[in-house]
Amino acid sequence: MKAAPKVMHRGFTLVEVMITVVVVAILSSIGYATYTAQIAKSRRAAARALVMDVMQHEERFYTENSTYTTDLTAMGYGATLYTDRNTHSISLAAGASGAIATSVAVTATAVTSDPKCTAMTLTSANAQSGTGSQPTVCWR
Repeated sequence: MKAAPKVMHRGFTLVEVMITVVVVAILSSIGYATYTAQIAKSRRAAARALVMDVMQHEERFYTENSTYTTDLTAMGYGATLYTDRNTHSISLAAGASGAIATSVAVTATAVTSDPKCTAMTLTSANAQSGTGSQPTVCWR
């Protein structure tokens, strides 16, 4: 009688599959953390651009009227102003002198969660400041 030929089974063991899943999970967690950091950075960049645009309109308003304003509609904006993706709201206040006639501060406050930079402010004296756990990232 002839012996049956040995059949070799091919495939992956459970341990090999589990190691692969762990490696993919670690790489995914690193990628997600980097992705969210870049999203926050791009939101701050959009807020900085809008703050600078509003300050430019404030300077034009000052040139024409010899005073700054806290009224966004007087500069051609709507009554409330947000970044294009509604991640930051813009507010105006008197600057360091305390009088709106001589100084103004434009502030972008994060509407979406951004613990590193909760608000960034630009004054008519070009002073830049930020609040949050890492306020230096606000103007980078």
